[in-house]
Amino acid sequence: MFAVKSLRIGVEPVEVEFDEDAGILWTSLQTAFPGCSGMYYRETGDPCKKSVRFDGKKFMAPGGAWNDREYYVTLSQRCHAATGNPGHTASYSEATKQFEKSVQAVQKMMMVSGMKIDMSHLTKKRQHTSSRDTASSTSSSTVTPDPIQAIEERSQMLKNAGRDLSPLEQQFLDLCRISTAKDQIIDSNRQEISKLNESLRNLEKRLKENEASLKESNGLVECKQQELDMVSEALKKLEESRHTISELSQKSGNLEDNVTELELKLVNLEEENQGLKANLETSHNRIKEMSETISMLTSSKEILAKELDQLRPFAEAAGIEDYENVPTFIHAIHENKELHKMNERMRVETEESKENNKQMVSIHSEVFEENAKLRNRNEDLERRFAHVDEELTCVNENWAKELKEKQQDWDKVKYAAESEVLSLREQLVHLQSILESATREAAENARRVSELEHERHEIRRLSDAVHIKTQEDLSRQVRILKERLAESDSQVAELNVLVSSLAADATASRREISDLL
Repeated sequence: MFAVKSLRIGVEPVEVEFDEDAGILWTSLQTAFPGCSGMYYRETGDPCKKSVRFDGKKFMAPGGAWNDREYYVTLSQRCHAATGNPGHTASYSEATKQFEKSVQAVQKMMMVSGMKIDMSHLTKKRQHTSSRDTASSTSSSTVTPDPIQAIEERSQMLKNAGRDLSPLEQQFLDLCRISTAKDQIIDSNRQEISKLNESLRNLEKRLKENEASLKESNGLVECKQQELDMVSEALKKLEESRHTISELSQKSGNLEDNVTELELKLVNLEEENQGLKANLETSHNRIKEMSETISMLTSSKEILAKELDQLRPFAEAAGIEDYENVPTFIHAIHENKELHKMNERMRVETEESKENNKQMVSIHSEVFEENAKLRNRNEDLERRFAHVDEELTCVNENWAKELKEKQQDWDKVKYAAESEVLSLREQLVHLQSILESATREAAENARRVSELEHERHEIRRLSDAVHIKTQEDLSRQVRILKERLAESDSQVAELNVLVSSLAADATASRREISDLL
């Protein structure tokens, strides 16, 4: 086992509650950490300490917010302003106790020598200063005797008795007067400090009342803002209803346009049907003409073929030896050539006729197919037209019903919209009146807020001035009291010397008296 030469002792962290102004009271900190004299913290990355601002009663948040910092207290320094000056206070209390002891000793000596001085006013005065709250509450019923008056009465009584005061008694009497005057000055200073604290509390109370009225004014402004939002929402609903009415009217116009378009389509379909019928008749006539042309060409071909058949046996039968028939043959040859030419022409015409026939056949087939399609389409159109009237009648009836329903709905919507518009107009008038009153109230509230702000700034300025003045007065009074305490200490020292000399004289007197006895 190794011997322990040191021990690490720590102080546990304590959670301290804030007051109403988000500050930490000095009494709360003293309760949590007895003997502490201040607070400090460190910023991240900054080794330097930063002290927390203290206004004489409580610690204020640095920068207006505590944030997430670690705060520390300074222990065992005993140098904070809230603790006052314990050295002077202790020396003053010790000097007072020593002075009382000296006074009691002198009183005993005077009693032995035959003198009697009433010092009850000093104890009454001390009790009065130690319990000033109780005495202030019962000041109306209890009268505190004036120590200076008592001293004057005692000195006057001694003068009337025909006995002069010794220098020691006169000095003691002067010291009593000085001590009593000092106590009176301290009491007056304390009363003045209590009055200043009371005025500060009244100013803080007025400031809180002004802040409460300011909050109420802000609440009224927010209420008026909400009312303005409601008015704007109602105006938006009115615009939406107007937009709905315009859409319904547009839909009604579109329905009328659709009915007109359907009627125009029906007229166009009838005209197209008439045109298709005319085209069908034209195709029939053209087919008839082509059929007649084909039949004529076929008959011409047959006639030419018959003529050729008749000329061939004649040409074969004709011989060259027959000179008589040469002109006839030549004529026949010329005629044959002409016939050949005619045949060629006929063949060409036949081929052309065949081509034309083929074209006519193809055209006929196309026309036939087209005719079939047209017939089918015509039949479809006839079937459709057979039901068009019924459909149109149904459509017209349906459109009439829908139009009537739409008209009824439109009337209802129009009536509802008109009623809603009237109600909205009434609401708008009401809201306008509310808005005007709200505007007036808002202006009044703004004026009051500005006045309250000005008054709050004035109160803050006055409180700061009073605080500064109070601090200056207190510092000046503390300085005066320190000087007076120093003087009192010197006087007490002198008094101690006098008392010691007086005690020595008293001892010598006792010895002389004992020797005489």
